[in-house]
This record gives sequence, C-alpha cells and structure tokens, in this order.
Amino acid sequence: MPLDLHAHTTASDGSFSPAELVAHAREVGLRAVGITDHDTIGGWDEALGAGAELGVEIVPGVELSVAYEGGRFHLLGYYFRADSELTRTLREIQAARANRNQIILDNLRRLGVPLDEAEVLAFAGDKGVVGRPHFAQAMVSRDYVASTQEAFDEYLADGKPAYSTKAVLTPQRAIALIHEAGGVAVWAHPPRSGQYSLPELEARLQEWIAWGLDGLETYYSSYTDAEAQWTARMQKQYNLLGTGGSDFHGAPKPHVKLGVTHTGKAVPDRVLDELKARRS
Repeated sequence: MPLDLHAHTTASDGSFSPAELVAHAREVGLRAVGITDHDTIGGWDEALGAGAELGVEIVPGVELSVAYEGGRFHLLGYYFRADSELTRTLREIQAARANRNQIILDNLRRLGVPLDEAEVLAFAGDKGVVGRPHFAQAMVSRDYVASTQEAFDEYLADGKPAYSTKAVLTPQRAIALIHEAGGVAVWAHPPRSGQYSLPELEARLQEWIAWGLDGLETYYSSYTDAEAQWTARMQKQYNLLGTGGSDFHGAPKPHVKLGVTHTGKAVPDRVLDELKARRS
C-alpha cells in the first residue's frame, strides 16, 4: 500500500480542500497522505476527520519556509504536537504575512495591474493562508496574464517587481522548534533549493545535520535522475531518514499527480514506518 508524504490543501496554496485531498488519496489507492501545508496546520482537523471516515491514514505535517545566509529553503516537519511553541510561532508568521500581502497589492497597483484584497481572499478560501499563488489566480481571472506561471515570471517570483519578502525562520530555529514539539525534521527537495551546486548543498547539509536534521526527501515528483541519485547518496552517507512525496497542489501545479514521484510510482510503504520510528 503506497503513500505520499508531501501534499498541500486550501489551508495554504493547494486547490483541494483537506477533505477533498483525502478523498483523492483514496481514489488513487494511497494508504496514507501527508498534510504539509505551507507554514500552517490549518488543514489538519478536517483531514483527520476525513481520513477516519474514508480509511486513509493522515500524516500531520507542515512545510516551513526557512532562510539564512542568502539562501531560501523548505523544511518539512512531521508528527509534532499541535499545542506547541512551533504552532504559536506559525501564527506569528501568518500575522506578519498579512502586511506582506498588502505590500504585494500596493506593488501590483503601482505596476498597473490592480487587485482587490477580496479577490485574492476568494481564491485562498475561508481557511486559507494567502500566498502568491492566490495573487496569481486573481491576476489570471482579471486577464492580466494568461497563466499563473506568467504571473510569477513577470510579477511575483523572487526579484520580480511585485515581490515582497516574507517572514521566515532560520533552519536551525525551525529544526529546534520541530524537535521541541516531538516532531521529525526533513529537508524538502534539497536539489531544488535554488541555484546551488551539489557540493554547496552538501556543505549546507552538514550544517543542518549538526543542528539535528533527521532526514531528506529522497522521493520527489520532479527530481532528475542525477538529483535523485545525489539525494539517495546523501541520505545513506549521513545515515538520515529518507522520505518523499509528490508536492501535490492540484490546479496550481497541474502536472504534479498525487502519489507519483520521480520513480513513476508512490513512496514505498516502509518509509512511513521509518518516519514513525524517528518520532520523539
């Protein structure tokens, strides 16, 4: 029975509600699915309820944005307590992002592509954390751009004219918060972490290991053969946990299918047992 430990819902920037995602997981034959929304656990409760009803095991998680020394990365946290300093910190980050969203709206207005805040919120949904994909969807609906990809390429991506930085944790702090909450810290898709050579990434990996990193995402939907081989080699060389998932978002990433990684298949069943064994 396969699984997918990396998927997003309308609680962040996915297009499936938590219940819809769980139902989809059952449709594609998954034993378990990870709810790993960006910087929020807002989808957990609904997903857990749907999982109990449909017989799909829910792996509670989060995908944290982290940054240090000019680098921006993603860190997955699994099986941490909902009542923890980590979740309180996430609420603070979300509050800070409300200001960031206003800056993006102001930038777009200045660039001649104005949006109303209500339009963007409508794409986020009543439980959603507003993110750049929601701005992109609103821009498509206004016919400012032909696709969400064009919205990012022309306006919203890092360094583009409407971009605004967001509040993030350092990886060292994020790993510590995950561990304090009893969870497991996994570097998400490390070879896809920007314009870094593999030796540069290995040097950073050594730093993260010193901070307590538990694992790497060794299965991922868009890995090349070289990226997959490097990640698997790093996982074995440093005796790390190997996890994986599709990074499913639904409509924002229509080419990514739930339960499908670079192997053409889902994550092997044994990975979930190994992940659970790492919990503190």
